[in-house]
Amino acid sequence: MRMNRVAATTATGAMVLAATLAGCGDSGSQEAEAPASTSGATPAETGAETSPESTAASSAAAGAGLGPDADLSKQSPSVAPKDAISTAQDEVGKGTVTSIELDFNERAKVWQYEIKIQDGKTENDVEIDAESGEVMNTEKDDTDDKAVAVSLDKPMTYDEALKLAQEKGSGRLEGWKLENDDKRTEYQFDFDDQGREIEVAVDVESKKATVDD
Repeated sequence: MRMNRVAATTATGAMVLAATLAGCGDSGSQEAEAPASTSGATPAETGAETSPESTAASSAAAGAGLGPDADLSKQSPSVAPKDAISTAQDEVGKGTVTSIELDFNERAKVWQYEIKIQDGKTENDVEIDAESGEVMNTEKDDTDDKAVAVSLDKPMTYDEALKLAQEKGSGRLEGWKLENDDKRTEYQFDFDDQGREIEVAVDVESKKATVDD
């Protein structure tokens, strides 16, 4: 009977030890299966959604910008036209915006806005880097022309004018301008179709698009 009690005690101790070891094994398994940190992972890797604002911010942080052969009908510079106009107005003060143009400056190797603001008989010509928003140059000239204001919204938006221009022109949009010329306010779009230059003018009042020879 004594030997049976010793055997029972030994068996019970073995069962307790086995249970203890099993508990330790579960704890180690749970720790190994804990999710890894997502710090440093990209939104695509983590399944997070991205917004146009965050994408633009990431591109700007990486120094991304328009290349010299960019198609302006598909891509836009970092600085919006309205923001460029505001910068020009801050630079020269009061006046009437009579022209805005966007094209690639071959000399400086940058996309730039050229904005003209007339104050009385003084015409201010302001050049703005379309990627950084910095003022590159400002010039003043005398003029006897009547100041006629232009607007990117009324009576025709840029998008409406571009759509009409694309019905007449084709290829890469390499530049555009909005100004009052010969008593007409019009958009001018410059296309490059595999080396063939096509300039299309869109009258904002009549909404007619014509190809300039």
